[in-house]
Amino acid sequence: MTLDAFSRDYLRLTLEIDKRIDGYVDAYYGPDELKAEVQAAPKREPAALLADVADLQARIPTADPSRHAYLTATLRALDCSVRMLNGEEFDYLDEVNRLFDISPAPMDESRFWAAHNELDTLLPGSGSIAERLNARRNRYAVANEQVVSLLELARDEARRRTKKLFDLPEDEEVAVQLTSDQPWAAYNWYLGNGRSLIEFNTGTPISALGLLSAFAHEGYPGHHTEAILKEQILYQQKGYGEQAAMLLQCPGGVIAEGIAVTAVEITFPNGSQYEWTQEVLLPAAGIQTGETAEQMRRLAKAANVLRYVSGNAAILYHTGQQNREQILEYYQTYALSTPQRAAQSFSFISHPLYRAYVFTYTQGYDLVQQAAKPNNKTKLFKRLLTEQILPSQLTNFQL
Repeated sequence: MTLDAFSRDYLRLTLEIDKRIDGYVDAYYGPDELKAEVQAAPKREPAALLADVADLQARIPTADPSRHAYLTATLRALDCSVRMLNGEEFDYLDEVNRLFDISPAPMDESRFWAAHNELDTLLPGSGSIAERLNARRNRYAVANEQVVSLLELARDEARRRTKKLFDLPEDEEVAVQLTSDQPWAAYNWYLGNGRSLIEFNTGTPISALGLLSAFAHEGYPGHHTEAILKEQILYQQKGYGEQAAMLLQCPGGVIAEGIAVTAVEITFPNGSQYEWTQEVLLPAAGIQTGETAEQMRRLAKAANVLRYVSGNAAILYHTGQQNREQILEYYQTYALSTPQRAAQSFSFISHPLYRAYVFTYTQGYDLVQQAAKPNNKTKLFKRLLTEQILPSQLTNFQL
């Protein structure tokens, strides 16, 4: 792969930023010698990096309008990250907009109360809603020694269904590994050349109910699938060097999480993942609860609204409206979290890399659903997997 000067300078800049913001480059599969050169050199000062951003902004290739728009927005995100390294401060929601090309707003808390009322109706037993919800989670908890084999079962089914819809190379591969003490529940580490390592965090109990959707999110047809196809089509075939550095703090993160959160709906339409879970996964896990697939679907629909609690919590915390203890209470009140889960959620929204990233999941999902309404969702999904599309472009997107 021979890259042009713009691509090499772009990759060099992202690797330089990564030396100052550990984890800024989520995955890199560009030229090895370029990475070695950057790693061997002393760290460059943020002021010099800011000049590099300005230089690249003046040289954005114009032959492909979609690429030009994508790079314009991505370099705006790089500019924000480097300015913050340089000591500049932004209002929190302005920071989110500059990094991710989105303008999130807090969800009205009445939506959470409505979800609580629905859960109160659906959850059996006595006790508070939070107690019953946690008791249900415990009924589906998987012992750590079972997790890998169950994940491999989910992986094989998710891969089989994905290959019916999208062209994947025969030699692509996903390895599964357990970890702990991380701010996230699961993470895909894309290694290049069609290879991924997906780590699952055992720091909080892993539920059999979430295994299939987690694997769809991280692997097929989520993060792993997107990385493979964009490496093939945009990097190897078109020579778009920017694709060889997958960044956390950029608009592409919203698209990536929009893809990932939607992924299970593409391969298991109409909520059919619950039938597969009940018929295949739960027997393999030795779990019997008597809950029907339809009950699982209704409970999941009600609980999904609570995913938006983290966005509200992040706004309250990073705008100085609430402190850590108040945010932990907020999670327990509105997300119905246990103290352990509340602490895990807080560690994510307060982490330097993820403090703004938290919105990519809900905003990404909402934008994909919005764009899918007048379009074929699977065709839209394929374009998201293979093209450089911005979050702001999904507002009025047409196939």
